[in-house]
Amino acid sequence: MPTKEKENQIALLKERFADANSVIVTDHTGINVADMTVLRRDLRNSNAEFRVAKNTLLRIAAKESDLEDIAEYFVGPTSMVFGFDDPSIPAKVIHDFSKKTDIPKVKAFILDNQLLTVEDYKKIALLPSKNEVLAMVIGAVEGPITGFVMTLDGVTRNFIGLLDALAEERK
Repeated sequence: MPTKEKENQIALLKERFADANSVIVTDHTGINVADMTVLRRDLRNSNAEFRVAKNTLLRIAAKESDLEDIAEYFVGPTSMVFGFDDPSIPAKVIHDFSKKTDIPKVKAFILDNQLLTVEDYKKIALLPSKNEVLAMVIGAVEGPITGFVMTLDGVTRNFIGLLDALAEERK
């Protein structure tokens, strides 16, 4: 019979599985406290959460959340990254952090309750974020419109200059 504390942890993990649109299962072996603090802060700033839990509790929470297929990755030191917004942002944070330190190692990646490969995780980590894509679209739409307005403004300016020149000539 699990203790009340373990039941609370399982309930919290089930809630995170339900709320997250992306989950990254990692192995955090070898990470020091300072790096862990930086990683947690970076993830928190991107509306994601880094959580370390016992594999047994993770298995129970995954099974009760209909995510039994990830239970095979709960071996050895296991930590979870739960992303609640744009799924590319936590993937980018983990990818950038692991480029510097080789830690944490990604074991599995879940996007919208679909288990994806580590290669899929890398592709998503390299994608631009939602805000970057929106900025590119706005720039692509705004550029031609701005050019058109500037062209019309130039034509109007030239016409007014011509009228002023004619008025001066007739005086």
